[in-house]
Amino acid sequence: MKLIDLAPFERVSNFSLSGIHDISILIKTLEREAHLIQLLSSIQKYDFQGPILIADDSKVPYGISVKAKFPDLHIHYLELPYDTGTAEGRNEMLNLVKTPYFLLCDDDFVFDKRTRIPLMLKLLNYFNLDILGGVFRQHNRKTRIGNYLLKVSNFLNQFNWSLPSYQIYEYHAGFKIEEKKISLFSVPYQDPITVCDLTHNFFLARTEKVKAFGGWNPLLKGGEHQNFFIRAKLSGLKVGTTRKCGVIHDQWTPNSEAYKALRNRGNEYQMIALEEFGVDRLDNYKEVLGGTFGLP
Repeated sequence: MKLIDLAPFERVSNFSLSGIHDISILIKTLEREAHLIQLLSSIQKYDFQGPILIADDSKVPYGISVKAKFPDLHIHYLELPYDTGTAEGRNEMLNLVKTPYFLLCDDDFVFDKRTRIPLMLKLLNYFNLDILGGVFRQHNRKTRIGNYLLKVSNFLNQFNWSLPSYQIYEYHAGFKIEEKKISLFSVPYQDPITVCDLTHNFFLARTEKVKAFGGWNPLLKGGEHQNFFIRAKLSGLKVGTTRKCGVIHDQWTPNSEAYKALRNRGNEYQMIALEEFGVDRLDNYKEVLGGTFGLP
């Protein structure tokens, strides 16, 4: 077990964003201004000068205050009607992307030296992929240990050091799609990339390939994750995942009851998402990925 991740000795060419101009960063946000500011601060730290598209469907959007904090970033801020939804918000951003690639981010991500977007782009092109996902380095503020690890991580990041690399949350699998059944199967990981059908919602993608199949199902205000990758598979996109690139997932939930209510619809929308394919369940989800999918 490595006690220290070797991020301080990472080649600058693998993590510096200063020379990246052909990637747009897409961020969907909802009632989480503090998360968004934290993410943008980490992006700015690595000198990203490309387009950043943000879709905000909060009850009171916070674009003016956010843009004022980051005058040096090239932010296109979309203030959408309240509860437009995750899928439609992402589609609105996708329609505006003019670069050949885009990087999908949630608003509770944090970049560090291990995010390695330039390396991600090299791997995507070398292995002729259409979508390449990374891993999460998970910190859950809702637990005592998670909150402690996050504080340690934030302290170490001031010196460009990182917590041990075993704190990785992986999420990848294959889809078996039959006439009236869709099931998941495990895919053993292989370095440096593993071809799969499903990966994290942190991924680099070829813009035109995703636009060609319409992106996200606009009906889905949540629970859109698996649906998107099934659509991608049916459209022939080649998907992969890698452990060499990842983000800190600083997962914490505000006390807003309205926000919680919106988030808690995810399982219901997962069931609606399956209707697009004429099935009513996603088999083997718990066995392959753990957790639950849809409604009981």
